[in-house]
Amino acid sequence: MIRFLGCVAAALLVTSCGSTAAPAPLHTTLRAADLVRELPAHGVQARLGATYQDEGVSGASFQADEIAVTGPGGGPADLATGGLVQVFADAAAAAGHGGELRAHTYQVGNVLLHVYEGLPEQDARRYRAALEEVVREG
Repeated sequence: MIRFLGCVAAALLVTSCGSTAAPAPLHTTLRAADLVRELPAHGVQARLGATYQDEGVSGASFQADEIAVTGPGGGPADLATGGLVQVFADAAAAAGHGGELRAHTYQVGNVLLHVYEGLPEQDARRYRAALEEVVREG
């Protein structure tokens, strides 16, 4: 009986402490345009710009007044007025595409976020945090 109670106590202790397993890696099946549309609900400015679909990746640019005022201006697909979201099949594919653009670039699971390089780093990180929230919810 004591042995049984000891096992029950150990099981309760493990349950109350939570699992020690690593959290599941972030991944989304949403398209890039859907992610951009969700960003404003998470505290950052983003108006959907140009979109594209290529083999294994969807992309969507976005514009934001808070970014445009720091940049030289440009058109609806120009990073100087916002950024770019790209969704890849998996995190490994996303990791292979991080350095092509001159921008603050962040990887969130299978998603890459590029934000105009002239935006201060702390402001660019707000976009990353907002994207991470969207990916976690989606």
